[in-house]
Formats: sequence, structure tokens, C-alpha cells
Amino acid sequence: MRKTKQSYPQAPAQAARWIPGIKPGMTRQRGIALVVVLWIVTLLALQVSIFNLTVRDAAALAGNELAAARGEELAAAGVEMAAARLLERELARRWQGNGSSHTLVLGGARLQITILDESSRIDLNAADEELLASLLRPFAPSQATLTQWVDSILDWRDPDGERRPQGAEDIDYRRAGLGYGPRNGPFLDASELSRVLGIPASAAQKLARHLTVFTGEGKINPMLASREALLLLPGADAAEIDRAMQVRGAGGGASWSGSLGSLGRWFTARVGPTYRVDVVVHSDGTGVTIGRAEAVILVGMDATAPFRVLSWRYGS
Repeated sequence: MRKTKQSYPQAPAQAARWIPGIKPGMTRQRGIALVVVLWIVTLLALQVSIFNLTVRDAAALAGNELAAARGEELAAAGVEMAAARLLERELARRWQGNGSSHTLVLGGARLQITILDESSRIDLNAADEELLASLLRPFAPSQATLTQWVDSILDWRDPDGERRPQGAEDIDYRRAGLGYGPRNGPFLDASELSRVLGIPASAAQKLARHLTVFTGEGKINPMLASREALLLLPGADAAEIDRAMQVRGAGGGASWSGSLGSLGRWFTARVGPTYRVDVVVHSDGTGVTIGRAEAVILVGMDATAPFRVLSWRYGS
């Protein structure tokens, strides 16, 4: 019997001839269609992922903005509470501006409130030349530089445009490439000291914690001032101040001021009416800090309002 040689398909197009109902080329078309469908599905999945990510980020951003707004409102409430307690008629309930802290729970958060009388700082606008020189001396590399800085501060805050011997007026700021000149008026904030020509920002920043522009007096209350602030006074002696601080810590009154007799002309017994209020807002559940405010308020001097906010800084 003679055998018949049988051939087998070697390519997809040939294979299609052996499948009933499939015409040549249809397998290739279906393959292309399948690839297109897969690409469409992939793109749709990618779009869904991007949409979900966008929604998640928007929700997180909204949550952050809500937390920041909540923190600021609670901080403002803390400042109002501090003002109310400073004006408290009942002495036992009245808060003092001696740097002590108070904690209260409000709106599902814990507020830590610290009040310090501004008389514990030196007024930058009222300090005379001797006091200014003493404040800046720890940062000046030479006496010539110190004189230049003092004259530049005086030129900044005096109302005229006449340049002091070592000071700076408009032309000097322009020559230095600065787009501003001296205010020719009082400092609006202690941090403005860094804008005075020649004074390093690092020195201004370190001094700012001991300076104010809200007392109108170039003196300091020794019962409230920090050790660092007292050391900035002309003729201050560290050992003498340390002994006096011990007396103050033990509740010494008249003996405290007497132990610093050499600095007496820089002292004042003034208390109020301006206070610096620091409010830290903690989440009551987690303890995480969600806001912090520092405000300087004027208390009991306005017949139309119990207090006025003179300065406000907030950070979430």
C-alpha cells in the first residue's frame, strides 16, 4: 500500500485553515485587538490610581488646613484667657506676669499658657547710647565697630536724615545695595534690629529675646528679668548677679535690689500694662503640638476693650 505524505501547518496563517470558521488573518487582528484592550485597561487603572492619590492628598491637605485653623483659634482663645486672668479682681485667681505657666483643657486640646511682663525686657526705642553699647558689646569685634553700630541704631530711630559720625542714612543703605533705608522713626519690632546696616543677623536674633518696643522705658524690672538680660546692663558683674538671683529665688525683696546697687539706675519697679503671652496648643489625645502663638497684649488701658493685641505671631 502506498503511503501518502501528510503536511502540517508551520505558521499561524496556515493553522487558521485547519480551524473551521476562521479565515486567514483573523487571528492577527484578534491579537492586535487584545493588545489594545490591555493598554486601555492599563490606562484606566493608572487614571484610577492617580485619582485616588489626588483625593487622598486633597483630604490630607484639607485635614492639615483644618488642624492649623483649629490650632490658631485655640491659641487665640488662650491669649484671651490670659488677658481675662490678668484682669481678675479676685487676687487668688489672678495670674501674674512672672513667667509662670498655666495649663487648661479647651476644645479637646491642652493649652500651656505662659505670661511674662514686658518690663522684664529692655526697650530698644528708649535705650540710650550707653545702654545700646552695652547690649551690643558682646558681639562687636572692635570698639570702632561697636561705635558704628550704636550710631546706626540712633540714625535708624531718629526722625531726621542727618548722618551721625559713624552712623548710616539712606545713601549708605543704597551704597550697600539694600532696597530700603533707615525708618527715621521708632523700631516697630525688636526683630527689626537685623535691618540696621552693619549689625549681623545672628547678633540681632540673640538680642531680640531680651528686647521689646512696648514699654517706652530704657530700664528693666530686676524682679522679672532673666539672668542673661541683666548681664547685658552696663557694668554688670556675673558673680554679683548670680548671688542676687539666689536671693530673688529665695523670695528676697528689698535685699534683692540692694545686692545689685551698681546697676540700680537701670532698674524700674514698673509692672504692666504690657505682657507677652506664649500659648502652646497640644492635641489632648496624642500630645502632639498643633499650634503655638506669641502675643504682646496691652491690658486695662483702653475703656472700649479689656485688652489690645500689640503683636501676634503664630506657627502651626
